[in-house]
Amino acid sequence: MTSPADDPNAALLAQLKMSSSVSGMKSNDDVLALLTAEPDPDPLAGVEYTGDEEDDARAELDALHRGFRERTARELERMQLATESEYWFCVCFKSQDDKDAFLAAAGLVVIGDKYLDGYATAELLGVTMPETDDTERG
Repeated sequence: MTSPADDPNAALLAQLKMSSSVSGMKSNDDVLALLTAEPDPDPLAGVEYTGDEEDDARAELDALHRGFRERTARELERMQLATESEYWFCVCFKSQDDKDAFLAAAGLVVIGDKYLDGYATAELLGVTMPETDDTERG
C-alpha cells in the first residue's frame, strides 16, 4: 500500500471525503465505491432488432430518447443536491489567525481548514448524530 503522499489519487480522495456530508460517504470504502461505480446503463441494451431498418431505427431512437430523459432526471436530482443550501452553515472569525487557532484548539484542523465534513466534525467533537436515511440525499 502506498503512503498518502505517494498516492496520485490522494487529492481526489480527500476532496471526495470532504463532500461526504452531502453524499453520505463516511469511509474510504464509500469513496472507492463512488470511484468504481458502474457507468450509466446502455440505453440500447434492451432494443430487440427485427431486421426491418425503419422499425429498428425507431426502436433505437425511442430507447435513446428514454435514456436521455432518465439521465436528465438523474442530473436534475444531482443538481438539486449540489445546489441545496440547507445542509450547511458558516462560522466566521475576525481573522484567519483566530480561525486557525479555533480549529487547532478544537482538534478540527485534521479534517480541513475551510470546508469541514459535518459528520467528521461531529465525531471529533463527540456529538452523536441521528441516524438518517441515506437515500434522502442520494
